[in-house]
Amino acid sequence: MKKKDANLTKATYAAFMIFFILHGAPTGADAMVVWTEHATAKIRDTALLTPPKPTQTSAVLKAAKNEFESFQLIVTADQADLSNVDVTVSDLTDGHGNTLSGRSVMLYKEVYIAVTTPSDIQGATGLWPDALIPKKDDYVGEVRNAFPFSVTKGNNQPVWIEFYIPPTAIAGVYSGKLTVTASGQNAVTVPIQLTIWNFALPSTATLKSAYSIDYHLVPIGHGLGAFINPAKPEHLQLIKLYAKANLLHRLTTDYLPAPEVLGGFLSNGKINWAAYDAAYGPLLNGTESLPSGKLPGARMTSYRMSIWGDELNIPFLQDIAQHFKDKGWFDRLFEYTVDEPKTADDWTFIQTRATALHQADPKLRSLVTTSVQAATANGVAGFIDLFAPTIRFMDNKPDGFAIGTTEPPGDVAGQPSTVGNQRARYGPEVWWYQACGSHGCNMIGGTAPDRAGYHTGWPTYMIDLPAMFNRVMQWMSFKYDIQGELYYDLVFAYDQGDAWVTQYYFGGNGDGTLYYPGSPDKIGGTHHIPIESIRLKLIREGMEDYEYLSLLQSLGDDAFAQQQLSRIVTNTYTFDKEPLDLYDAREKIALKILSDQKPNRPSAPANVQIH
Repeated sequence: MKKKDANLTKATYAAFMIFFILHGAPTGADAMVVWTEHATAKIRDTALLTPPKPTQTSAVLKAAKNEFESFQLIVTADQADLSNVDVTVSDLTDGHGNTLSGRSVMLYKEVYIAVTTPSDIQGATGLWPDALIPKKDDYVGEVRNAFPFSVTKGNNQPVWIEFYIPPTAIAGVYSGKLTVTASGQNAVTVPIQLTIWNFALPSTATLKSAYSIDYHLVPIGHGLGAFINPAKPEHLQLIKLYAKANLLHRLTTDYLPAPEVLGGFLSNGKINWAAYDAAYGPLLNGTESLPSGKLPGARMTSYRMSIWGDELNIPFLQDIAQHFKDKGWFDRLFEYTVDEPKTADDWTFIQTRATALHQADPKLRSLVTTSVQAATANGVAGFIDLFAPTIRFMDNKPDGFAIGTTEPPGDVAGQPSTVGNQRARYGPEVWWYQACGSHGCNMIGGTAPDRAGYHTGWPTYMIDLPAMFNRVMQWMSFKYDIQGELYYDLVFAYDQGDAWVTQYYFGGNGDGTLYYPGSPDKIGGTHHIPIESIRLKLIREGMEDYEYLSLLQSLGDDAFAQQQLSRIVTNTYTFDKEPLDLYDAREKIALKILSDQKPNRPSAPANVQIH
């Protein structure tokens, strides 16, 4: 499979037309054009925007054990509408009796969302692929309504095809095929080759995360009413399903229903932890069973204390700290003390709340989304245990202020930014995050458009930017020696309207939303499930890229890891936009891991049937 991003120009479409003038356009039973593309591309809806590639008709994948690896199959209706289009995948075999079952492969129909306002001057209007409706979901095992599908003449329909390589897999080269059928069309087969490298990625992410899912919004988005106290069982079940979905994508949902909401209080005034431990303890312990046995032992890497209204209640804080110590979860505990402090009251709150937190237990951690420079200038740096600046505060553009906006991107409000890598100013552990400043916070179409392009080039999770923008954040986390990532919400659009229609908020398409509500009336079946986005899949790809770099570093070869990393990332606002280069760097890192590993590593027994 060629790994080249889609070229969205009329010139390439003209080249495609010349191809068929010379070779003959498909008609009748051969009117269905099938081609493949790697996962780090976004396939637009029409052949004019994304020309068919009739010579790109195979898939070549390479992956470690305990890793997900995907590619895209595109069905184009060239001369006529297509109907009843379906896709199946065979078993993959290595020729030595080892099999990767086709039943374990996930097939998703990519669903387009209409973008009417670009996220920034690099974005574009029109239909963009994002939501992924499974053929058969991996959460409750129901067949959904995504397949078979129809394709209108002149349009593309991409299919996301995802392999999970179990940790018990035998290294080697596996071969199989997928088959595409449609009414009145000749079936098309696409060869698949999957190389499994002889090393495994950890189930629990090395890079910590706190990718919040506002559980209050989950039932609303699914049309199940508001979250109330006491919580409805169906609400809690769905909220946990979202937490499992995050773990399946190597992310942690740090924001969960509070233990006292679930269990209330005991007669001695302490929290009744029984219901909380039963519901969420397995997510923290690594004993929660994820769909199809994937990522065995995966556990949450963070937990945000639920203390709203009790920030100064020292016995209450002590109760939480002691319980997490007793359970062995204390290392993941933090208090989200203040978010993006700006006013004098905000800075005072940091001191007051952090003081109470440390009185309850000196090892409890106070997290604040600010820079060390701003905290120092306001006299509270010593109260903060975990700094989480935006990526722009860690390494800002040299032009300082964003042109056309009153928001200063600098370290301290009213002062120009400090240019260059600021990592040395922080302690051993620092987290960071991206926010709407990456794309401009409603600048497009506003009174102050970003003419100077300050709000371009940053990593971002927006729908209408190329896939590399969604995948590169974790490469930057490794470059800047960042230990954790925040993201404020993954379901923000759920109570703003219909997330399937628009996710344009804070000036970005998809800002704060990485899932779609999978209600039965939308996707078929009888159970509600989270529907993942392409962007969420790309974040998981980035998390796995981070594991490659981290594993090579742990083998004592940080120099080679940094060498390959420097090919992809220069700084927080400059990175290579070509997916081919990323795939090449990833493979070079993998081969170096293989050569650096100690000999005689244990492997799974031979002739394993992998399901």
